[in-house]
Amino acid sequence: MADESHTILLVQYNVQLGSRCYHDFEGRSLALDYLLGIYEKELKRLNPGSKSITYDIADVHGYLDQLSDVACLEFDSSLGAYVPRRKPWLKDQLIKHLQQQAEEDGE
Repeated sequence: MADESHTILLVQYNVQLGSRCYHDFEGRSLALDYLLGIYEKELKRLNPGSKSITYDIADVHGYLDQLSDVACLEFDSSLGAYVPRRKPWLKDQLIKHLQQQAEEDGE
């Protein structure tokens, strides 16, 4: 499956059903960037006086673990259907995504 298949990200921020939302993206990397972005916004909200904020992948994984639920659906053109992906898969993909970004920045 291509990394840039249409992806629907499903997030439930807390136990309240009203915190459920979805976002659709043209590709996996955009969905992963969005996940990182919501984590960074949360860090800024929690640390309003900090000029710079750093984090590592364990911090991101911890944030995903505290969400009530997070998953995604990726379109697989060979099946003509969306394939569900759960939190462990997202964590693995975030590691690969950040490694790829680091390699691109190092070039």
